[in-house]
Amino acid sequence: MERFCHSIGWCCVGTFSYCRYFIFKAKVELCVGEEALQGRKTFLAVFVVVGFVMKMVAEFVHEICGHGLFVLLFGGKIIGVYISVLWPYELSHIDWDLTAQIVWVYAGGILVCLCVSFLTQAFLLVKKKTLWYFALTLFWLAFWTLINSTGYLMIGGLTSFGDVKELIALGVLTNLISLIIGFIIFVVGFVTLSWILRKILIELFTSKRASLGVVLFWLIIPVLVLVMLANPERGLQVAYLPLTFIPALLSFVIEYFLVLSKQEAYASPDDVAEE
Repeated sequence: MERFCHSIGWCCVGTFSYCRYFIFKAKVELCVGEEALQGRKTFLAVFVVVGFVMKMVAEFVHEICGHGLFVLLFGGKIIGVYISVLWPYELSHIDWDLTAQIVWVYAGGILVCLCVSFLTQAFLLVKKKTLWYFALTLFWLAFWTLINSTGYLMIGGLTSFGDVKELIALGVLTNLISLIIGFIIFVVGFVTLSWILRKILIELFTSKRASLGVVLFWLIIPVLVLVMLANPERGLQVAYLPLTFIPALLSFVIEYFLVLSKQEAYASPDDVAEE
């Protein structure tokens, strides 16, 4: 009887210890889950704020480092600069005093933005490990400078718009050439930026959510065009709006039929071999 009671006592102690262990483990997992959720909320907040700030920086790059730089290089004078918070509803602009080498001045904004975008993309591609907030900042800079330059080229190829309108008037470009150049450059940037964004998102989210994030991100293109359409001075037609969903649709195909399917194949090689 004494042995039996002794055994029961040890069983109770063991059971109590296991219960305490699992309760502690559950609390730890809950805390980790709450921290992860808080981290994701912080990431999304930073993502939006940094995106808006870098939009302004890209406008600065276009107007000052692009047009302004060439004005100063050729001995001109910058009279005034206006950076629009409401871009693309309202365009930024720079006023200068220069008559020579005017082609380089008009083209400067696009050329400098393209250089900044692809140099930044190259850095993010080569750099294996980067702090997420630093990578996110550079990603937005690369994105906005790409959109700024290719947007001018493609929209300028469809309608009378911005710097491209002046370059066409000067005989440097035609509508078709501008459209083709802008499209090719955008496609290259689209592929590269999608890969970079996926690499950033995968640090905080699962592969499926990261891919979904990449797809949803490219819906920013129709949003930007809708903002432009709200201003009748832009001269864009509503008929172009469906075309702006192509990047998101293409991203969906790439992410779900190429990236995720390949990852699943690597994750279960036996299943693939059996099939």
